[in-house]
Amino acid sequence: MIELTPTLDELSSEALYMQLYRYIRDEIVAGRIPSNVRLPSIRRLSAHLSVSRTPVALAYDQLLAEGYIRSKPRSGFFAAELELPASIPSLHAGSRSIVSPSPPRAYHAPQDEPGRYDFGYGSIDLASFPLTKWRKLMNRCLLPENSRLLLYGDLQGEPELRKEIAAYLYQIRGVRCRPEQIVVGAGTYHSLDLLFQLLKKEITCLAVEEAVNDGMKALFKQFPFDYRPLRLESDGIRIEEVYASEAQAVYVTPSHQFPFGMTLSIGKRMKLLNWAKERQAYIIENDYDGEFRYSGRPIPSLQSLDDDGRVIYVGTFSKSLTPSFRISYLVLPPLLLEQFRLRRHSYDQLASPIFQKTLQLFMESGDFERHMRKMRSLYHKKHDALLQAIHHAFKDSADSIGAGSGLHVLLRIRNGMSESELVRTAKKEGVNVYPTSPYALKPEFAVPSTVLLGFGGLSIEDIHTGIDRLKQAWSGG
Repeated sequence: MIELTPTLDELSSEALYMQLYRYIRDEIVAGRIPSNVRLPSIRRLSAHLSVSRTPVALAYDQLLAEGYIRSKPRSGFFAAELELPASIPSLHAGSRSIVSPSPPRAYHAPQDEPGRYDFGYGSIDLASFPLTKWRKLMNRCLLPENSRLLLYGDLQGEPELRKEIAAYLYQIRGVRCRPEQIVVGAGTYHSLDLLFQLLKKEITCLAVEEAVNDGMKALFKQFPFDYRPLRLESDGIRIEEVYASEAQAVYVTPSHQFPFGMTLSIGKRMKLLNWAKERQAYIIENDYDGEFRYSGRPIPSLQSLDDDGRVIYVGTFSKSLTPSFRISYLVLPPLLLEQFRLRRHSYDQLASPIFQKTLQLFMESGDFERHMRKMRSLYHKKHDALLQAIHHAFKDSADSIGAGSGLHVLLRIRNGMSESELVRTAKKEGVNVYPTSPYALKPEFAVPSTVLLGFGGLSIEDIHTGIDRLKQAWSGG
């Protein structure tokens, strides 16, 4: 049964029962009251609307007479099934919706339209998620003694979780910080939105890598900064363009540039830190998948090299655990931490206290460390399988870009097809690959005939089969 809340005008010249009749009729015709749904009883609806039963009874009688509702003995009134003219739009189940669908993401398919072989970025190996352990820990959070977790949590994030994050970051990324510097957020863009609110009175110009995630592009539009794109080389951004930009802050993904995958060299890291010190500028370091590196020595974070409080470190648990928990974090330098504590932002609640507590218990138990060792090994195998499959299928007719870390690579194809043709013909073979042009800050920065392949959510077998199907799609066999 549904509730009805019409707007009734007792001062209108039209009788109340006719106003109610028209409202219910129009809702049924539009499909907002689906067929076979039970309507409120006369007594209940009159009490809900604070009117006498007479206008409600008269409205129902008129609807019954015209066939918009039906009466079932001892059960009540129900919306009838109508055969509507084609000119009348309907939202009944099975009909075409007049509501526009949600906007698509650039890097993975909608959940209701997955391809058999989906190389979407952002997917993880769900079969390897420690669901039983996580459920057990979450159940502990829902015991009566932990009922405080059902309320608003600490504005900065639960203190016990921040302690675990600080220890983890020092161990795995060399980040030097106190738990008091960490602000837990509800996803990377949530954290960055908060950060930009803290920075909006301190900076007017932000230097940015020439290609960024589409979510970052959308976020940039929300703030009145002047954005200066920085061209990319094989070892990261051009430092001379940073100096020429006259920016007060720079945004970088130095460990695994998104989407191109290059790593900012140690020489450029030191020059960038010197620039920040000289100009009293900030470096925003988005280390979105820094845990996953498959060759060479671990690369320290920029924050670990910073002795002057100029680096703002941004991280997330979306790749190491799952994106649905929406847990991210900022490591703020002292000056910005003070701005946060003075409430120079609009946020009141950052991430679910229940998920935060569960993650804290997961980290304290040692299960998170064990999980990360397992996932690094698994993703390393998938990474190598993808490169091997690409080489076997395409040999010298394709180049893989950005290999060696993270959960995606780019594939540049030399067969004369455009980016859109590559995506479209792959889809005909049941394979989803994704364009890279949406990430370019300017159209002229887009690279031709290059697609993005994420491998985290595919099995090794499906990686090989998917690449074989790409070969058929792009070379005719």
